[in-house]
Amino acid sequence: MTQPLASFEDTRHRLAGPDLARCIAIVCVLITHDGGLVAALLGVGLPLHLAFLGFFGVMLFFVLSGVLIGTLMLDLVERGAGLGDWWVFLRRRWARTLPAYAASLVIIAALTPLGGQGVDMAGLGRVWGFYATLTQNLFWRPVSPWFGQSWSLGVEEWFYLGFPALLVLAGWLRAPGRVGFGVVLTLFVVVPIGWRLGLAPDADWDEATSKIVACRLDSLACGVAAALAMRGCAGLRRLWAPCLAIGAAMVIGIWWSDCLPFPLWSEGVKRIVLFDVVGLGFALCMPAALRLRRLPRP
Repeated sequence: MTQPLASFEDTRHRLAGPDLARCIAIVCVLITHDGGLVAALLGVGLPLHLAFLGFFGVMLFFVLSGVLIGTLMLDLVERGAGLGDWWVFLRRRWARTLPAYAASLVIIAALTPLGGQGVDMAGLGRVWGFYATLTQNLFWRPVSPWFGQSWSLGVEEWFYLGFPALLVLAGWLRAPGRVGFGVVLTLFVVVPIGWRLGLAPDADWDEATSKIVACRLDSLACGVAAALAMRGCAGLRRLWAPCLAIGAAMVIGIWWSDCLPFPLWSEGVKRIVLFDVVGLGFALCMPAALRLRRLPRP
């Protein structure tokens, strides 16, 4: 028998904090994606710091997903869930994301003959299989500009599949629940960092670093680490205010770091640690987000 859903997954008892964080992330992404068009219509350029907001919006999405999914996975591990429970977990994840993705694939494919998608129908035939299996950016840069926005969904879906799979493997190897969870979490932090270390110094940041699944799994792992920390240290939730202040200062400081009189870090260091430092900043904001159950009424 499956356990009741956590409050942030049960639509009858939603938490306002995660919904508010999700709203902020959506606004940040929309400003970057659509702000340039609006600015062009107004005859002005999009300010640089507004253009950066998309990166921070996606990072917030990843960390928030990691916290929520990490909490559910901890629940499963702590009650000794079997394969059936993990299958239910995956089905719920897929039911929330894959139908909309499949519909988007069909609609965009139907519009491809009209142009503007970056490939013609022959090119679509060559890349369709990658997009249908969400492998368009698994270990390599996106195979095509066609439906380029789907890269982030690929990161999330492979995280949802890979993390539970390794947890099940850890259970088969008789690793204690929290120990196995910690080992898998460590792998999901260390492997992406190692992957980025192995990239050529002149590798394209946007295509070869930030959009490859293997390079970005640690972004969600930051959220899982926050879930584990809040589960293991009950007092952490009571420290939500200082955690929020420190986390927000980290994120805002990096957002405006180009205004500093000195470089915050070299390009090489930035390539390796930026995702994790920003992820840590957002992770520190999560106790405050989970504490907010209802928005104030006017």
